[in-house]
Amino acid sequence: MKRGSYAILVFLLVMALTFAGCGRYEVPDNVPVNAEQTDTVTPVPSAETPEPADGSGTAGDLLPFSESRGFQRLYGYMDQDGNVVIEPRFGSAEPFHACGLAVVKDTNGKAGLIDRTGKFLVKPEADSISYSDGVFIVLIHGEETVSRAYDENGTLLFEHDYIYPFSEGLSRRYSDVTAGYIDKTGKLVLEVPYKSIDNFYDGIALVSMRYDGPSLYIDKQGNDLTDTISSGLRMFKDETSGLFGYEDKDGNRVIEPQYYSATPFRDGLAIVCVNDSGDLLYGIIDTRGNYVLAPEYCDIRRMRNGSFAVGEKIPEDVFVSSMYANYSRKALFSKDLKKHTEWIYFELDNFDANYTCASDGTKIIYLDAQLNPATDLPQFEGRGLMLADGSLLRGKINGQLTVADRQGNILVRDEKLTLLGNGVTARSVTRYPHDYTTVMYPVLDGLEDVWIEDQLNRFIREQAESYVSFDGTYAEEDHYFFPITDIQCSVNIIKNLLHIELSVDEYWIGAAHPGYDWSNEYISLIDGRRYAIDDLFKSPDEARQRLCEKVNDQIAELAEEFYDFYDKVVPEQIQRFHLEDDGLTIYFAQYEIAPYAAGMPMFHIPYSEIMDLIDTEGNFWKAFN
Repeated sequence: MKRGSYAILVFLLVMALTFAGCGRYEVPDNVPVNAEQTDTVTPVPSAETPEPADGSGTAGDLLPFSESRGFQRLYGYMDQDGNVVIEPRFGSAEPFHACGLAVVKDTNGKAGLIDRTGKFLVKPEADSISYSDGVFIVLIHGEETVSRAYDENGTLLFEHDYIYPFSEGLSRRYSDVTAGYIDKTGKLVLEVPYKSIDNFYDGIALVSMRYDGPSLYIDKQGNDLTDTISSGLRMFKDETSGLFGYEDKDGNRVIEPQYYSATPFRDGLAIVCVNDSGDLLYGIIDTRGNYVLAPEYCDIRRMRNGSFAVGEKIPEDVFVSSMYANYSRKALFSKDLKKHTEWIYFELDNFDANYTCASDGTKIIYLDAQLNPATDLPQFEGRGLMLADGSLLRGKINGQLTVADRQGNILVRDEKLTLLGNGVTARSVTRYPHDYTTVMYPVLDGLEDVWIEDQLNRFIREQAESYVSFDGTYAEEDHYFFPITDIQCSVNIIKNLLHIELSVDEYWIGAAHPGYDWSNEYISLIDGRRYAIDDLFKSPDEARQRLCEKVNDQIAELAEEFYDFYDKVVPEQIQRFHLEDDGLTIYFAQYEIAPYAAGMPMFHIPYSEIMDLIDTEGNFWKAFN
C-alpha cells in the first residue's frame, strides 16, 4: 500500500487553513476530476452557515450538503446560490423527488420523508424507504416487520406486513395458499392461482404455478395470454429430466424438453438456456424450435420495447460463473434480431415501453426498439442510468445521485458536498481504474494556494487508490475472473485532527462471498503527526492490557449468542481504532478473530471506563478535546 509523507502534506494543510479565504465556494477549473463527469453548475455554499431561506422553488433545485460538527456530520439543503434552505440536522439526505418529498435519516439512522421546508411528513422510524410508481414504501423492522405505503403528498395509503414495489398501479401480494395484486389502497383487486408472479409491465405479467416451473403471461384480469401473445405454445417441464419444452393447447409436444430454463414465447421468439457441462448458455428459438440466435451467450434479456440485450459469447472450453452474466458487457439486438452494437454496454434498464436506457461507461443514451437514439430524450456524459421520476430524470452518473430535466439540464448532482470550516469544502469525484473498480474520494477546495490544494488532493486520491487490488493486467489470461470493487473515501476535520476514512467492498467473481475493509487515519493539524492508538495513553502497555480485557469481556457475551471467536484477543492485536465523541471503538479485520459471518468485529469502549489511562495532557487527546 502506498503511503505519502503525512507530516509534510498536513503541514501544508495547516498553512493553507491559516490563510484560507472566507468567501463563497467556487469550482476552480483545475480541480482534478474524472474526465467522465458531467459538467454542471455547482451551487455556491457560504463559508458560514447562513440563515434559512423561505423554502420556495422547484423540487429539483435543492442540493443536499453536509456540515462537519466535530465527530458528527449533519446534512441539510441549500439552493443554487448557496443559501441554506433547510438547516443541517439530518444524519443523511437525498435529493428531492419530482413530487417535492425527500428521503432523509435522523442521527440515529432512521429514515423519514420531508417536504421542501424540512418538515417531516413521515416521521423518521423506517429502516428503509423505496419509491416506485408514485408510492413511497416504508419498511420498519422490529418484533414484527411492518410496511407502509405513502402517496406523493406523504399521506398514508395502507399498511401490510410487507409491500412489494408498485408497477402500473399494482403491487404483488402473497398469502399462504395463493397470490395476487393489490392496488394503491391496499385492496386485493386480482387473485391468481399462481405461486410465483412478477410485476405488470405494459399490461402483461409473467407468472408460474411454482417457483421452478413453467411460466406464462397473463393480463390484468388474470387471463392466460398463451393463445394471443405466445403463439399458442405453452411451456412444460419434464419431471424426469427437469428440462423445459413447449406444447400446443391440446398437450401435443411441439418442441421436445431440452432447455435448462426458458421463457414463454412472445412475438414468435423465446429465450432458452442449455446446460453444457455445467455452463449456462443462452440463445433464442422460433416456434419450431430452430435457433435464430445460437445458444452461446452468457445472458439474454428482452427489453420492454422488444429489443434484446445480449451478454458476451462464452468459449466452449471455459468455465464461467453464472454471476458473470451480471457484469458482462452487453450488445444490443433489435426486435428483428439484427445486431446493432458490439459488446460495449455496462448497464441497461427499461425507461418505458418505448425506450431502453443504456450506458457504455462514457455516456448514457436512450434507444428505441430499432436502437435509434431517442429524439425527445437527452444524452448524458458519464456512467450510470437515468430513469423517469415524474416529469424529471433521476439516477446515478459516475456514482453520484443526479436529478435532471428531460432536456438534459442537470438540476442537482449530489457530490457529497461538505463544509469543513474556515471556508474549506470537500466534494466527491469518481474514478474507474478498471471496468468494475469504483474509487470515490473527496476533493478539497477553498484553499488560497492552488499548488498546496493540488498536493493535498493528490495525497488523498493516492490513499484511496492504494486499495485498488486489480488493474486488469491479467484480464487476457483470465477474462472471467476479476473483482467488483467499491472504494469510498471521506475526510473530516475534528478541531485539530484530520480524519481520513476509507471503506472497501470487494467481491471476486465466483467467490463464496464478498470482502470488506475499513480504515481510519488521524493526523495532527498542528505538526502533521500520524497518530496510533498508543499515543492516546499514558502507559500504552497498561492501556492495551485493559482494552484487551474489555474486548474479551464483550467477546464472551457475544459468543454465547452469536459467533464462535477463535481465541482471546492479545494486546498486540489492539491496532485499529475509531474515535467517537463518547468513546473508542476497537475493531478487527475479517477473519482476524472470528469467522466471516461476524464481519469486522467492533467493540465500543466509553472514555469514562478508561479515563485513568488516557493522557489528557498529550497532543492526541488535546487535538480533539
